[in-house]
Formats: sequence, structure tokens, C-alpha cells
Amino acid sequence: MPNPHSGRVLIVDDESDLTEALAIRLTSGWGFTVAVAHDAEEGLRKASVFMPEVILLDIAMPRIDGWEMCRRLRDDPNTRNIPIVVMTAWATDDLQRLAASECVTKVLLKPAEDQELLAALKSSCGVARPRDAQAERGRKHRRRSHPRRRH
Repeated sequence: MPNPHSGRVLIVDDESDLTEALAIRLTSGWGFTVAVAHDAEEGLRKASVFMPEVILLDIAMPRIDGWEMCRRLRDDPNTRNIPIVVMTAWATDDLQRLAASECVTKVLLKPAEDQELLAALKSSCGVARPRDAQAERGRKHRRRSHPRRRH
């Protein structure tokens, strides 16, 4: 039985076979809405338009690597608070230190177990929105639902 979710996930990985299989699993199997990018430049463009609730990001990519993409996402006020889950096959000694310095939410080693991946996505989806947009939505909602009356 599928586990329905409404979270938006952006997958950024240059391995098209992996991204295709992962996208199918996330949409058909778990009910996420998914966008895919095959390099960091495309990922940055899609992140600002799609506004995912979480980004699954590979580190080893051509031209711009995943760490640089993290820095660019964090420099952009519209994407700085989107949780990033790094998925990498490169388990290095300093991987966790680098991930922490780039404000990565979670590191998963490829191939990630389904339950580990699902737990990382569930814990990340919906927990962070860009601060300005979230605050603005909250202010608009409060104004509509609780109008002030002047006496």
C-alpha cells in the first residue's frame, strides 16, 4: 500500500538512471511530487521555481559540485531554508564535517535503504519554508481570520 505524502522533492543528480528510478519510487510508491535536475545549474533554477520542501542532492557532479550548490542555495533568500539531504557514494572521513559546514540536514550513503530515505524525507518535508514567505503567509492568514475592530 502506498504511503501518501504531499511533499515536493527536488532530486539533483547527474546519474539519469538513478534519478529516474528514484523519481518513480517517490511519486508512485510514496506519493511525493518530484522534480529532477541533472546538474547543479539546472537544480538551482528548478529550486527557485519549484520551491521544493526538500532537496536530494548528489555531491559529485560535473562543473558545479553539490557543495557549491549548497552554498548558492544558502546565499539565496528564497532557497536558504530548504532542507538538503545529501546522497553520495563517497564516504570520506570529513563528509559529516563538510555537511555540517554547508548546513546539510542529513547525509545518506548510496544506495540508501528505503526506510532511511523515507524517514529523511518525512522529517524534512514541511518543516522549513523560506522565512519571508512563511511570515508573509502567516500575516495574511491572521488578517483574514481575525480582523481587528475599532471602537
